[in-house]
Amino acid sequence: MADMQTVLLPTGAPATAAMRPAPRPQSLQGLRVALLDNGKEFSDQVLEALADVLRRDHGVTNIKFWRKGFPAKGAPFIAEMAAESDVAISGVGHCGSSSPWSVIDAVNLEKAGVPAVALISRSFCPLGQIVARGEGHGAIPIVMLPHPIGEADEKKIAQKGADAAAECVRLLTTPSDAVAEEYVAKKFPLPEHAVPRG
Repeated sequence: MADMQTVLLPTGAPATAAMRPAPRPQSLQGLRVALLDNGKEFSDQVLEALADVLRRDHGVTNIKFWRKGFPAKGAPFIAEMAAESDVAISGVGHCGSSSPWSVIDAVNLEKAGVPAVALISRSFCPLGQIVARGEGHGAIPIVMLPHPIGEADEKKIAQKGADAAAECVRLLTTPSDAVAEEYVAKKFPLPEHAVPRG
């Protein structure tokens, strides 16, 4: 029985090595950029602000928004989305149900050959990384956003998307081997409530 338990416990090595990020372009200019809105509240505000910065500062002119009907399920249109996109940003995961699916959507886009990143709030980045490894893609890039996403001031919500744009561009245009090396080794901070107090 002990041997069976040992076999079932993940070591992390096989999953992290199983899949490499899809080949990245050198620039997003002239490419088709997909923004996948998981339907969770505030996600649209974050992604719209991110899109504004992509247009203004990074020369992106072709952006298409895709919206899921429910945040706690996979996107049903991955094949269509992959056919119409050169790179993709999936988000915004900021709870225990939307975060895993935002990551899985990004992994599925990568499996279809589309470079992708997932936007996840700070408290759920470790969960997103565990899910990615379980999906065989421990090197999927996760862009960490402040938690919580929701704010009384809508400008602060939008600012989180604007602030994430440069990091999304970096991860979508960095050579895939470098992205893999960075994210296989990356350690996200644990949620504050999970950190032991002295």
